Amino acid sequence: MSFRTGRSLPSDRASEADEEPEPDDDPSLTAAIAASQIDLRPLFGGLLVLIGGVLGIPVLVMFGIVVLAIAWLHTIWARRALRRLRLERRFEPDRVMCGDTAHLVLTTWNRKLMPLPWLRAEEPVPSELRPAEGSGGLGWSFGPRSLVNGWTLGPYERTIRRIDLRAERRGVYRFGSVELAAGDLLGESVAEEDRQLAATLVVRPRTVPVRRFEAALERSGDLRARRGLVEDPSSFAGVRPYAPGDPVRHVHWRTTARLGVPVVKRFDPSRDRDVVVALDIETGDEGWAGRHDDDLAENLCVVAASLARALEAAGAAGGLAVAAFTGTTDRFAFLAPSAAEHQAARAGDLLARISPYPSAPFEHLLGRLARMVRPGTLIVIVSARDPGPWLAVGRRLTRSGFGVVHLAVGPRADDHARRSRAVRLRARPIRMDGDWRTVSHLDVAS
Repeated sequence: MSFRTGRSLPSDRASEADEEPEPDDDPSLTAAIAASQIDLRPLFGGLLVLIGGVLGIPVLVMFGIVVLAIAWLHTIWARRALRRLRLERRFEPDRVMCGDTAHLVLTTWNRKLMPLPWLRAEEPVPSELRPAEGSGGLGWSFGPRSLVNGWTLGPYERTIRRIDLRAERRGVYRFGSVELAAGDLLGESVAEEDRQLAATLVVRPRTVPVRRFEAALERSGDLRARRGLVEDPSSFAGVRPYAPGDPVRHVHWRTTARLGVPVVKRFDPSRDRDVVVALDIETGDEGWAGRHDDDLAENLCVVAASLARALEAAGAAGGLAVAAFTGTTDRFAFLAPSAAEHQAARAGDLLARISPYPSAPFEHLLGRLARMVRPGTLIVIVSARDPGPWLAVGRRLTRSGFGVVHLAVGPRADDHARRSRAVRLRARPIRMDGDWRTVSHLDVAS
């Protein structure tokens, strides 16, 4: 089992027809089902029957038969207790925001005639996921680092249990194996098994309102540009004479046939402006030495997620870029600018996957952005450290036609913003009325 990993998110769950077969349905599946200890009762019962028969003592014979019957039942339960037992685990919903509650749904189904006097399932649970109320419930309890569930199942009985877990930190939490143990009618543990039950919970960073965000962008460009560099094919504005180099697909064939000269369609320029939030996840000037402030990194993620939400609310085509590990081979995480619905949620998913420390220098990310986004894109840099290492790259971006805005975060935000303004970059500090756990809004200071 792994927690807070950065691997790619799983696709939608497969249907029940695609589920893995149960141990009794797949002979090749080697389930670790065995008796918990060596049982000497068959030997003891056989000796009692033998001695009672030789000595002519019916009581010893009957007692030996009872011992043999108990040993036989013990063997039957040891072999079949966990057969045809279906155990499912899922989260509803499987994507939540930090501080919200996720419902862990456990479904157990005893698909055989043999009852289960007791069934126990134990699995490790990260400290960032804790029960919403109290420390346990009916049939389940939380240990220091584990969740323990218990059931009593009759023949063909099916139960569904919901456990409310509060997500206290962002991340991608992946659950794997569960330790199962079952007992017989005498209460003895007769079978054990490690069963794989894959489930994933994505915890996005919190989003809070951003005040005066437009004021930070007024001199570098509004969220909606007055003049676009790219034509909008949905805004037809008439026709004009054909010029060498015009694409054939823009030829207006009906007007060309009527006038006898080739003409092409003319469109209004696109007024949407792409905005990319470039997150500098490095929290200090010695990030190369493996030093980072985890709480400050979480503050940066909250700021980036809140900006993505503000851009979506304003109707801008927002994107996100960060140089951090996500469990893939690429050192850079990038979400292309888009004005589509739920773009802020996609940014939250990306922020949930990233590590709290950088995978490459931030200036390398800025240099790469110039080749990944179209000219005229507004790049909003969110950083909590001295901008000195990337100021030269920021100035080159402005000379290349990109808009650059520096939003400084952290205790020295005023000093960092002042240094960016010294080289004629637009910069504003961001005030937070608390840390990432308690902040209620972000304020873009003047």
